[in-house]
Amino acid sequence: MIYLLTLIGLILRLLLSNQSFWLDEGASIMAARVPLAQFFTYIKADFQPPLYYLFLKLWLPLAGNSEWLIRLPGILVGAATVPLLFLICRKIFGNTSKIPLIAALFLALNPFHIYYSQELRMYNLSTIFVLLSWMALLDEQYIYVSVANLLCVFTFYGAGFNLVSQGIYLFFSKKKDLGKFTLSVIPMVIAFILWWPIFSAQLQVGNYIQNALPGWSLLSGSTTIKSLLLIPIKFILGRINLEPQSLYFAVGGFILLIFLILILFSFGNKKSRSLCYFFLVPLILATFVSFKIPILGYWRYLFVLPAFLTLVATGIFELPKKFHFVAIVFICLLFMAANLIFWLTPKFQREDWRGFSQFVTGKNALVVLPFPGVFAPLTFYKTDAVYYPAEDSLGKTSVDLKQKLIPLTKNYQNIFVMDYLSDLSDPNRQILNTVREIKTKEKAVYNFNNLGQVYSF
Repeated sequence: MIYLLTLIGLILRLLLSNQSFWLDEGASIMAARVPLAQFFTYIKADFQPPLYYLFLKLWLPLAGNSEWLIRLPGILVGAATVPLLFLICRKIFGNTSKIPLIAALFLALNPFHIYYSQELRMYNLSTIFVLLSWMALLDEQYIYVSVANLLCVFTFYGAGFNLVSQGIYLFFSKKKDLGKFTLSVIPMVIAFILWWPIFSAQLQVGNYIQNALPGWSLLSGSTTIKSLLLIPIKFILGRINLEPQSLYFAVGGFILLIFLILILFSFGNKKSRSLCYFFLVPLILATFVSFKIPILGYWRYLFVLPAFLTLVATGIFELPKKFHFVAIVFICLLFMAANLIFWLTPKFQREDWRGFSQFVTGKNALVVLPFPGVFAPLTFYKTDAVYYPAEDSLGKTSVDLKQKLIPLTKNYQNIFVMDYLSDLSDPNRQILNTVREIKTKEKAVYNFNNLGQVYSF
């Protein structure tokens, strides 16, 4: 049965995997394409550790320019997480328990995990490393715990919270192993000390962005009720949304209440203790850290999703037996409904940089960008258009922009101004208004999925 669930999980993760790369995925490709000699200098301006980018660097030459093929390793990792969760749950609950199979079923169908299995970012890879670290911990194989946790942290910094959750779990449940666990962490600590100069530079870049773009903190996940609620709601419903937002939180909150009740029932099974630490400790730590550094963006906590779903499955089997089937079917139908809505609704899907790039190709076009550099996906989707970044630095329009643009605009038949991220970088639309002063004839306004408006002159 677990083989069938893994196959179903793989098929679901292949659907729509050929979508356009969006901004952060484009950034992953840019980082992976940097020559190794310059890589560790380049990554100082990023927010992430190196392992995922280095892995992607190896894969890109083999995958070519096909979006689904470039995403394929992540899709396979996502599908492999299903049987891995099944094996971990067997260690926790025993071979005769139904919980392992139901937890694997929920993960195979889960819309949040399906989406991020396709995402060309590090969160999916860090999730499987986190699960491997828990499997090794439950087996008391501390050499493997050490290796898995080292891979976790250097794939995604946020996975470091998992180390704390494992330490607290051992402190309250297996004190005799706490010394071994502490020794297993030493290689990671040494590696991180060596890495500190780069990490410190990355922190400075993060502070600069927060100061340059005041709205960035909220987008990145500062400690608010909304950020906290979005994590479990997105775990359940994935990337779909409802308008107005009050309706989304009303419906999502009601469904979340059902899931939380099931999790409360799971506390009746003493074997679920490790899962409680696995799920709760990282979120609690992240909440406190986010008062200083905004890191509560829901996508960052994919690695605790397997624990969340397993606690829900455990809670179901603490209910009276007559409710088991109904509860399982309800959750499966809910997940599949969320998947179906996502597949059929383009506005919930990824930013259409591919469509935009195809649109401006062959139009003798100058594209003015409200940003100090060319947006990362545009470096992947190569066109014959010329891109002009209109900011000297984040949030600061170029000095004498009008004088710089006047001679440029004379050389192109079509001038396009992107509004993407302008709410953050150019809220007063100074760049758009400057182009309007130069080119008084505004021909049209185009919309590309999740890219905002594109003004044509």
